Amino acid sequence: MLSHDRPLSDVEFVAFDLETTGLFPVVNRIVEFGAVRFRLDGRELGTWEQLVDPECSIPPEVTDIHGITDAMVRGQPTLPQALPGFLDFLGTPDTILLAHNATFDLGFLNFGAAKTGLEFPSNPVIDTLDLARTCVRGAPSCRLEDLVVQLGLAESEDHRALSDSRLAMGLFTHLAGRLEWLRTIEDLFRLSPPLMADKSRTHIIEPPAGFEDLAVAISEQRAVVIAYDGGTRGPADRRITPRAMLQSNGRQYLIGYCRAAKLEKTYRLDRIRGIHATDR
Repeated sequence: MLSHDRPLSDVEFVAFDLETTGLFPVVNRIVEFGAVRFRLDGRELGTWEQLVDPECSIPPEVTDIHGITDAMVRGQPTLPQALPGFLDFLGTPDTILLAHNATFDLGFLNFGAAKTGLEFPSNPVIDTLDLARTCVRGAPSCRLEDLVVQLGLAESEDHRALSDSRLAMGLFTHLAGRLEWLRTIEDLFRLSPPLMADKSRTHIIEPPAGFEDLAVAISEQRAVVIAYDGGTRGPADRRITPRAMLQSNGRQYLIGYCRAAKLEKTYRLDRIRGIHATDR
């Protein structure tokens, strides 16, 4: 149990990052884990990295971002095989976790834990994006790669999970070192209120049956039939061509072309009761 008057110099931190096949946990998948354990003075205590076989193709435009190809992940551990090792590396509940744009990573981790039947730990998570917005006034961009260049912490980065974890670590220790009054966990939590990693505190829904078909349908523009609960009459089958996923105000939505209405509609993901592919 974390005591809020505990000095930050006594705390162990883990900065982590994920690379994925896309932006949405329900239809996209993790392809790489990276994490670094460290102290506030920047001393590394250990690292963990692992490619993950997503059991699907990685879109070329996503490979262009992180450089991870289908060939690189083929034969690597699948998510159920890789996730326990990552969770073990996070350590005890008194470890403070860090991630840049942490809600993105937590979405995938919570979804992955739910899918594999694992319990995600309840460690506090500091979002270094939130911290940077508070501490770096007038920054033209708060993207991790832009911030570390602007602050002189790195000249460039390769956008892989472990290297991004190290950049988040460097950003955190740099910003913390600029604040003489930042001495305890309470000081840190007041400056940047922590997110909680456990599922009960995030807006992640269970995947509808057949969600794997949805990922393929979006990438290949194939029609699917969804059982959609849109009103008082209960779920009804709707044949659509899914276009994309989006997130707004904590909810996830599917945009799709409705064949019956002959127009694009938006469907709340938590109201989709099932999905199945169709050749028609």
